[in-house]
Amino acid sequence: HSQLAGIKRILPKIKKNKYTMVLSDISIKKNRSAANQKSALNILFYLDLTAKMRLYIIVVFYLIVLYIFPCYRSFSLSEEYYIDLLKYGTDLDIVSAFSRINDDLGEKVNKNVLAVFKEKHSEKVYHIIVKYVGTAEIKGAANILLDELVKENLGDNYKEGLINSVGLLKISGSFNILKDIYGQKRTTKRIKLSIINAYGKIGNKSIEETLLKILKNEDEDVDLRARAILNLGELGTNESKDLLKEILLNTYEEKILRMYAASSLSKIGKDSVLETLAAVIDDKSHEVAEYAVNSIAEIGSNQAGDILIDALRSDYDKVRYYAVIGLSKIKYKKATDILKFKAEYDTNETVRNEAKKALDNIKTGTN
Repeated sequence: HSQLAGIKRILPKIKKNKYTMVLSDISIKKNRSAANQKSALNILFYLDLTAKMRLYIIVVFYLIVLYIFPCYRSFSLSEEYYIDLLKYGTDLDIVSAFSRINDDLGEKVNKNVLAVFKEKHSEKVYHIIVKYVGTAEIKGAANILLDELVKENLGDNYKEGLINSVGLLKISGSFNILKDIYGQKRTTKRIKLSIINAYGKIGNKSIEETLLKILKNEDEDVDLRARAILNLGELGTNESKDLLKEILLNTYEEKILRMYAASSLSKIGKDSVLETLAAVIDDKSHEVAEYAVNSIAEIGSNQAGDILIDALRSDYDKVRYYAVIGLSKIKYKKATDILKFKAEYDTNETVRNEAKKALDNIKTGTN
């Protein structure tokens, strides 16, 4: 019976030919000996495995050709190639080549990269070059990017790329331009989000005040206010700490704002915000509680470890899960006993498994 079950499973997958048909006939007919049936079945299983291996080889080869080879080729090409490409290549050639570049190609190439903005190309070329400028952090590109940014009728793709690169290069002189674009009626939500992200990367006193203004404006889109919270965390200054605490503890506030407030507080206040984060571990919103536990783990102090131990008694499975992950991350030896209990008796299988891993990890710790 087990042999017949195996045959029924694999026969539909094997390409039918005269050999497989004969083998299947031998393996199924009752008048055949058990040895013959077993031999035929083994061969069929071998054919099934061979077919799968061929498929795997084809898939791997396809991935190499599609992804790995182009990347290898892009790294192996010389500076002269990229210089000539920028001088003589088509727009499609330039877009194709630079879409695969994630590293600085060198000063000589970069000089020619910046010269592209003096020539006439499609917006796709400018977009991919702007992306490269930000990734490679090309010095001397600031004025070019700002000149491009103030041009009229830019597509959102290109404008977003410019703003992202302005942020990556931390161009402080871009603040007034970005603020002006943000305030324009025609500016889309997508562009506003990219501006807020750039603010977080650039970081100065004026930018912090602007982010706080966005956050405090209850008429502003909630996603924009949430993004402002995240970038206040990136700035890492204390001025926003009290406001973020207030948002986190306000159960009537938008859930996403409270979640992001928990995340940013861990970057701003360290131990000084632990009491506030601990207060929402049993919050009615399990998402807020999960973010709080993650933030406590990020702080990673002994006080944080004690709070994570308490979090292991939460009714929320994910809160216990993240508490285990946090204790494992900081290798908090004081948690050994409760983790042993959780590894054996927690009602959630994932928590039990992670508790076992945490115990192994803590054995190597120094805390």
